[in-house]
Amino acid sequence: MLVYSQDRKSVVDADTIQVQKNISGKEAKYIISASAGARGAVVMAQYIEEKDATDALEKVFQAFTDGANSYKF
Repeated sequence: MLVYSQDRKSVVDADTIQVQKNISGKEAKYIISASAGARGAVVMAQYIEEKDATDALEKVFQAFTDGANSYKF
């Protein structure tokens, strides 16, 4: 699944997408990251509240459930 980042700087052919706490973030306390195998994770989107991040992840899941081949944050 191709995922286009919120900052429009990355496209990842992801096999895993997850919400994580942003340890170094001052404003954005949660991130959605995508990883493709052993290449490591890329930050796809940033959120202040955990609920906003999990809601966004739910939208990603629904898009792929509905048959989308890609998703843009």
